[in-house]
Amino acid sequence: MVLLIALAGLTHAEVAEALGIPYGTVASRLNRARKQLRKTLGDLEDHDG
Repeated sequence: MVLLIALAGLTHAEVAEALGIPYGTVASRLNRARKQLRKTLGDLEDHDG
């Protein structure tokens, strides 16, 4: 889903239609994915030394 928006340039509505899921589901899943990415990238930066 993140790749569809970030790389393919699809909107939330386009992703919802492509995957056959509600718009709100796209928004909530993306929110969770972004939080996880920030956490993971932050952890990587902490260990970069």
